Amino acid sequence: MVFRPTRRDIDPVTREPTEYALWDRHEWHARGECWLWCGRDDVEVTWIGPVRSSGMHATLYACRACLYELDQRVLEINMREDAGALRVHR
Repeated sequence: MVFRPTRRDIDPVTREPTEYALWDRHEWHARGECWLWCGRDDVEVTWIGPVRSSGMHATLYACRACLYELDQRVLEINMREDAGALRVHR
């Protein structure tokens, strides 16, 4: 897994992380289990929301690496949707 900050996390001029960088928008817990792709335990994690599966609920935590991957996927789908909206309105 590769850390790829999103466009909004990097200042285009200085190429430095912005004050609203992804990792600063979350409260990180020193020890926990990542429920996303890596499944690691005893890593730094942050709560990213509730999850519902088969009628049951739980809290969903992710490590930095998996949160970056999730953020990239969300950014990609939003960019595709934006590009599609631009084509329709021309």
